[in-house]
Amino acid sequence: MKIKDIFAKPIDRNIKGVITIGDEQDANVKQELEEYVVTHELQKHFHDFFKAYVASINHDTSEMGVWISGFFGSGKSHFLKILAYMLENRNVAGKPAIDYFLDDNKIRSQETVDAIQLATSVHNETILFNIDSKAKNGSKSQKDAILNVFWQVFNEKIGLIGVDFWIADMERNLINDDKYEAFQAKFQELDDKGRTWQKARNGFAFFKNTIKEALVAVGEMTEENADGFIEQLKTEYPLSVEDFAQRVNEYIGERKISCVNA
Repeated sequence: MKIKDIFAKPIDRNIKGVITIGDEQDANVKQELEEYVVTHELQKHFHDFFKAYVASINHDTSEMGVWISGFFGSGKSHFLKILAYMLENRNVAGKPAIDYFLDDNKIRSQETVDAIQLATSVHNETILFNIDSKAKNGSKSQKDAILNVFWQVFNEKIGLIGVDFWIADMERNLINDDKYEAFQAKFQELDDKGRTWQKARNGFAFFKNTIKEALVAVGEMTEENADGFIEQLKTEYPLSVEDFAQRVNEYIGERKISCVNA
């Protein structure tokens, strides 16, 4: 027998030295879930988090935030990612995220296990992102820098463009008017190279005339209004905490209806 044979996992496997937010490929997630070690200290943190979370499931509360603090390299990002995987109970390699913890008895307190199971029994969605890497160039010093990032990642979460909020609003309105698919088809038809909207939209500034023509063609806007919209793209988008909260609340309301209907 060789020394490497006494280890549960192959010692020559690739081990990530730094946990990166935004790296959520299934192979990496599976390894993170399988190999996450719940220390005595972490047992307490899991208990505190899920106990507080389940208390909010059936009762309205304004205490919605969680602050994770610790020294550099202490495992904050790793802990945050694991919480996100467990809350969403993402299916990884054919297995729910929570089962990677329950099957290996990573959580020793039955009270905590019960809280985790209750938390994952309801529909949860998570958005993992690194706020610094998501901040647009030149916006990091602005007073609305954090709100800017929140808008961006939320729009991306629901399938809208993230790089421009005016265009995201255009997509949102098209979806609400049930004309988004027609717009995408018309855009591809009008584009001289037949590019799809999904591939072209991040470079929207180069396709303003095509966007305008497509909006008019599907009946979303008159030509005059389309001209005004294209002109508006040059102006700064009015960021508002209230508008952002309203959009998120609308999305949550729609998801609740969707879950009930399903």
